[in-house]
Amino acid sequence: MQLQRGDEHYLTADGQLRTPLALIFVLGLFLRGYLAWIISLTFSEDRSRLLQFFYSNTEQFVLTLSVGLPALAVVVMLTQVKAEMPAWVPKFARIAPALLWLSWLADGVLIGSLVIANWPHFAFVKAFIIFAWLIALWLLLYSRHLKRFFELVAASD
Repeated sequence: MQLQRGDEHYLTADGQLRTPLALIFVLGLFLRGYLAWIISLTFSEDRSRLLQFFYSNTEQFVLTLSVGLPALAVVVMLTQVKAEMPAWVPKFARIAPALLWLSWLADGVLIGSLVIANWPHFAFVKAFIIFAWLIALWLLLYSRHLKRFFELVAASD
């Protein structure tokens, strides 16, 4: 890994790569179906009650889980980013941004279909998700930290 001037911001005190907050935000957005599913498992009486609050039918929930699959693959890669990385991690880091873009596009189609299905009713939750989706667009396009993180991981072979 060839460090450049300013790369100390991307490292922890012990020299490990620090996961950018932008990446955590983007992954949280794309993995919201998995997060809701995990939280719903804590309800002992009725595990589907929380999911019914966010998703009006099972198909929406399954589509949200499928949108998160590429992001879930990036999370698996992040668990392996350490001093001694497996050989597949730097190779996977080269395609990880493309996987995040794939999740972003699929999430946009899903959000668009949800808005169209409930038109003209306004919902703050959907407005918040649209706003977060637009922030994810901005982060994927312009975040220097995110781009440099993937460059550093990819250069670790």
